[in-house]
Formats: sequence, structure tokens, C-alpha cells
Amino acid sequence: MSEFKRVTLIGVGLIGGSLGLAFRGLPHPPRVIGVARHREMIKKALERGAIDKGTTSLLDGVRGSDVIFVATPVSSIVNIIREIHEHLEPGTIITDVGSTKAGIVRAVEEFLPPHLHFIGGHPMTGSEQAGIDAASGSLFKGAYYLLTPTSRTDTEAFQRLHSLLTAIGATVLAIDPDKHDKVVAAVSHLPHILSAALIDLAQKQMAETENLLLLAAGGFRDMTRIAAGSPDIWTDICLENDVAILQAIEDFQRELGGLSELIRKKDRKKLARELEKSRRARLNLPSILKKDLTQLRELSIPVTDRPGVISDITLAIGRLGINVEDIEIVHATETSGVLRLVLSGARNARKAVAALREKGYEVNIRSVYSEE
Repeated sequence: MSEFKRVTLIGVGLIGGSLGLAFRGLPHPPRVIGVARHREMIKKALERGAIDKGTTSLLDGVRGSDVIFVATPVSSIVNIIREIHEHLEPGTIITDVGSTKAGIVRAVEEFLPPHLHFIGGHPMTGSEQAGIDAASGSLFKGAYYLLTPTSRTDTEAFQRLHSLLTAIGATVLAIDPDKHDKVVAAVSHLPHILSAALIDLAQKQMAETENLLLLAAGGFRDMTRIAAGSPDIWTDICLENDVAILQAIEDFQRELGGLSELIRKKDRKKLARELEKSRRARLNLPSILKKDLTQLRELSIPVTDRPGVISDITLAIGRLGINVEDIEIVHATETSGVLRLVLSGARNARKAVAALREKGYEVNIRSVYSEE
């Protein structure tokens, strides 16, 4: 269920269009407004049912909206927010879907007034296909959706955005903007660079080995699948997150060099050990399982209404890799209240409680669906 009455999507391609389809599929959907530079994009978004109304006017599209998603290339996000912010109502939430965060968050927070709320966002999902034709209302179901709160993040704004994203099936995690860029450089950006380099290498060898690409095995196809992504988008990403990506490339070169040395030395024992370590790490990657409602635990945390409290708590939990299933703020007075978080799994809940108590918070825990 959405408490937002009007949502604006600036950009109605794969991510923006999928958000629109997901929001309009809610039991009580908000009115979804789409903004695009070309009328043809608006027409397609309307035909797909991703938006209720579309416009090519940026300012007309954002006026009166409760929450605005900037779903454009990362290089344009800050300028778009700079252009629209003076035309928004107090309390409006602005978020983005860019895969780099630190630079965007810092730049926006420099000029955004306190009556508007920016929360950086990055859905960890997508497709090799681009555009509204590839959009899907189920794109976010079970997918990780990263939010990057800071000391300036408004508690209620975070809770409302978190609830909206959870409602469309996303698994929402909070992460520091700088840490976000370092992590995604390793797990998302570097794989794309490696994929592009691998397929370029294979193509260059075509002169020596005819039809190499036609004979490519399944492993090669899997490794190079993401090289089909939009070059414009990935150029922006590489230049925006250059420091973290370059560090990830250097780290990878060291790992590859280590394996090269073992092969050169024909050190069967150590090479097998390294490959087994990698195999085990791959098999232990977390999988998305159906949630057992009896495992849900509610954490109640008395908090004062001070800047940074929501980022302090959610980042502490996010650092543990624990998803917050639901979040609610119950106000006792104008300056204090209780933050209620729902986590899945008794073990996760105990770890979160320990981390928060170590930071000085009073935390109560109870089972949501059964007495403990």
C-alpha cells in the first residue's frame, strides 16, 4: 500500500518504466507522472501502462509530487535536481537510481534546502535490454535496493521511501555513500569492465582463430553477457566512479597475477587450493529465499529527533548485511519517539541488537508472530 498520492519519474526507460509499472500495480497506487525529453517515449510509457500521465516539461512533471525518482544517466542527476528543487513543495522526497552515489549525494546536499529531502538510491537489478520496452513491474521483486542515508537524512522521509520500495518487493539495505561506491566498483562495475575486455580480446584473436566467437562456450557467454549494456551509461559510470573502479582493477590485477604465478610454477597444490576457495565462496553466496513470517523480529529503539539518527541506526544494520523488512516511527513527543524495525531471523536480530547497543542505543526485541 502506498501513502504517496503522486510520484514523478524523470526518465521512463528500463528502470523508470519498471518503477512505474510496479507502483501502478500496488493495491492503492499513486498517480504516476512520467517525464521524458521525447514525446515518443511518453507515448510508449503510456501504452505500456507505466505512467498515468506524461510530459516533456520537467517543471510541469514535478510540481505537486510527493516523491521524485530521477532515473537518468548519472552524469545528469545533479543538474536535474538543481533545476527542479526551487519548484517543489516542502517535504518532497527526491531520490535517484544512479549506480554511483558519493559524488551525487555530496553535490546535492550542498545546495538542497532542509525542507526538501534527498536520499540516494541504487536498485541492484537490470537487464541487458534497455528502454521502456524491456520494463517489467516485477524487476524489483527480491532484488537488493540500496539507499544511502547520511547525517542529514530525515527520519520520516527515509521511512516513507523505504516502505514504498518494500511494497514493490525490493530488499532494501542502507549503506554509506562512499562505501557504496567501493562495493559496487568490485561487484558491479569491475565485472562489466572485465566482460568488455574479455570479449575485445576474443574478437582480436578472430584473425588467428576463425569463428572463435561462434564457438564460444557457455562460460564465455555468461562472462560476457553484461558487455551488451549501454556504452553511454557505462561510460558515465566509469568516469563518475573512477577512483573506486581503478582501485578495483588494481586489486584484480594482483589476484590474477597471483594465479598466473601458480600456473607458471605448475604449483598444482596451491592452485587447487585457490580454486577450491573460490568455488566455496561462490556456492556460499546468499540466495533469495521465501521469508518465514515466524522468523520476523521487531526491534523497538527509543530515539530523539536529531539529525543523523536514522542513518546511524540503518547504516549500523546495513554494515552487517541485514535487510530491514519494515520500518516505522512512532512519535511520543515532538522531539522523541520510537523507531520500530522488523528484521528476518532471530540470529540477524540478535546481531543487530548487539551492534546498536554497542553504539549506546536502548533496544527491545520481540517476535512478531509468536511469543518468545
